[in-house]
Amino acid sequence: MGSQDNTASRRLTAHWELEEESELIAFLATHKAEAGDNATFKNSVYSDASKHLNALYPTYRGAAKSQSSCKTKWNNLKKSYNVVKDIKSLSGFAWSDKHGAGVTPETSGAWDAHARVRAHPLSKPFAHKGFPHYAAVEALMPSATKG
Repeated sequence: MGSQDNTASRRLTAHWELEEESELIAFLATHKAEAGDNATFKNSVYSDASKHLNALYPTYRGAAKSQSSCKTKWNNLKKSYNVVKDIKSLSGFAWSDKHGAGVTPETSGAWDAHARVRAHPLSKPFAHKGFPHYAAVEALMPSATKG
């Protein structure tokens, strides 16, 4: 007996390019009025987003965008936004949407403490990499002020 080929049973996942992420955010912005608490949307909005993205980008790497992959991507973008928001509030770092926190040898100790003390393992990629979607995601997030 030969070995089984598991490639057919493996499920492809959607691969997201920066442009596709931007388009998802723009699509969700047109549905901002439908957003619930914490900038969550109904599954029907994510389903419509997947149809929009697949029509706009008929050629893609990985699987086609689905309701589930759009929802997961949006939740991950919100997590990144919250991590970056926290980083931007730290003293000693000069945030750049292009270059991230700009961690240098002089600030690496403070950076490591931030990641450890604040339990932010999600901070790691932002030491030298920015988050170009910050302003667009921020526009969709609920206001922190309470009336």
